[in-house]
Amino acid sequence: METTKFNRNKYVFTSIPAMSLVGESMIANRSKQLTLFLQELDSYNILLRDLVNFPLKESDRNVALNIAYYINGIDDLEKSVKSKKDLPITRLSRAINIKSNYLQKMRDYILAYYIIFSNKQYKLIQDYFRIKLKEDNREVINLPNKKIDEIHRGIVVASFKKSVYVLNSKGEFLKLKTIRRPRIGELADGKQKKGIRDYKIHISIALIILVFLCCAIVAQYRKIETIVVIQINSNIKLHVNRFDKVIYAYSPTEKGKTLLESTDVLNKNIDDAMSEIFDYAFDNQMIDLSKKSIITINGKQVKYGELSKTNKFLEDKNVPILINNGGNQQRLPQGFEQEEKAESKK
Repeated sequence: METTKFNRNKYVFTSIPAMSLVGESMIANRSKQLTLFLQELDSYNILLRDLVNFPLKESDRNVALNIAYYINGIDDLEKSVKSKKDLPITRLSRAINIKSNYLQKMRDYILAYYIIFSNKQYKLIQDYFRIKLKEDNREVINLPNKKIDEIHRGIVVASFKKSVYVLNSKGEFLKLKTIRRPRIGELADGKQKKGIRDYKIHISIALIILVFLCCAIVAQYRKIETIVVIQINSNIKLHVNRFDKVIYAYSPTEKGKTLLESTDVLNKNIDDAMSEIFDYAFDNQMIDLSKKSIITINGKQVKYGELSKTNKFLEDKNVPILINNGGNQQRLPQGFEQEEKAESKK
């Protein structure tokens, strides 16, 4: 059972690193230690890029450091961490009186610091830090936090073509831009490379604008501009938006509902939808050819020539239709209208 009292302010990282020895053998040995460190991170299911991309602020890093030291001094906790390769969040929360969600937020950093400072094999990594004991409320002098466009320095943990991951003296894992490709274990400096987190305000604004645009488009798409009622043996009602797409279809009869299920006219162009409706209705004897069927259009009028497919089908099948297009009477197919005009002149 843990009896040691936890002090979250006992140790702090300082911004000025300890003197670090240089030389080929030193770099090679430190590289070996860092390789082992990365392997151990992986065994704890910690990704180096997560440490880089999800940083902690300075005060949280200092708390994480003290928790790592605390675990290292409590045998039961240390055995639990080593055996399960994880942080016993609930148990640790009770022992140090820190909320579980706060510990979960710092989990990767706590374990990373624990791995470094609990293992003597990582002495060359440990020696890079200058950790101070904060006593008697005395302030530890730190250099001001550097801005993203200033030069940062640290031990290279992973090296890429034009960037590196470094661990600096303040316990930060950073991604820096570099001109050359340094070796793992070397000291490298460079400007911090911006990641997604550095553009989060811009991304948030863009997402908000995108959401508003999507909402506006959806609202416009769902806005009814025209209502079309097709009066055949089973009446069909269609709601059409400003883009001439069918957004709602209804029939009060079972035959009409079966027709709509079979044709699936939703989100289709009004001309395509109507031609398919008449095609199905004709094949299933739902049109009385002895009289004109009526189409009533309320709202925005359908422009002349927009129902070309419907007109062609009606013409091929000799189906007479009378359209009330927003108060203007028209006949489909157009050949019928021409024939009637010729007959009236006789």
